[in-house]
Amino acid sequence: MVITPQILQLRPYLFRIAYNMLGMIEEAEDIVQDVYEKWMTVDNVNDSKAYLGRMTVNKSIKRLEELKKQRESYIGPWLPEPYITLDAEPPPTLEYGLLFLLERLNPMERAVFILRESFSEDYRMIAQLTGFSVDNCRQLLHRAQAKLARDKPQSVEPATQHALTQAFLVALQQQDRDLLNEVLRSDIDLFSDGGGKRAAGLKPLFGLQKVLRFLLGVMQLPENQSNDFVHRSAFINGQPGSLIFRRENGELDSMTYIGCTANQINRLFYVRNPDKLHIRSGLS
Repeated sequence: MVITPQILQLRPYLFRIAYNMLGMIEEAEDIVQDVYEKWMTVDNVNDSKAYLGRMTVNKSIKRLEELKKQRESYIGPWLPEPYITLDAEPPPTLEYGLLFLLERLNPMERAVFILRESFSEDYRMIAQLTGFSVDNCRQLLHRAQAKLARDKPQSVEPATQHALTQAFLVALQQQDRDLLNEVLRSDIDLFSDGGGKRAAGLKPLFGLQKVLRFLLGVMQLPENQSNDFVHRSAFINGQPGSLIFRRENGELDSMTYIGCTANQINRLFYVRNPDKLHIRSGLS
């Protein structure tokens, strides 16, 4: 089949599926490229979107099964690669905190959940894209929702998330324990991903006192005492977050993203692995 402009217009749709499935941008781009190469070898396709979508889902499921085995040897917590932009562009993904939680799902559950939650596909279309029966899709979605129910992120206004992010960063830079106690919930979690390439916590932290001890300890490091870093607001998977750059060379050092309620932060994400820190200028 020929790759027409109409077929190329499906690229963002296919990328969204693959990225939401894998949590890795380059891997998602590779799958989309493979799908287009396969397209050129087939004939007589009635529904191009469904055909390309099903190929993307199938390749993503297979690749995710392989990646899950690789991640067992990852140094420290594995976090999804953030889709970072400097402008509020339409996100190619679910909210970052939810994307993180999808690691709890098996590949089949994840595929059905994404097609339903990210694309609002009906069960007939989900069955067509996955090759599962409609009843099986319903069961998979029910199991996925049950696994995510307790920790599923609340929906908050971007302005609220931005304000809480800034309040937290100011309190941390000032090492103001009282203000940190106000903005952080008692049951807060912290996850940091250095991938063995930059210093980061090797285990998740649970509870306010452990998180505070870690954060304030980090602020006592010499590099954080000498004003070596500058913060810049950004968008992480379409939602407000913050980037930390090194002053001396402008290198992107890390990403900070919060999960929050209307008035407090209940989850902190830090990505420091340089392989995962790239600013995007538009949808893939």
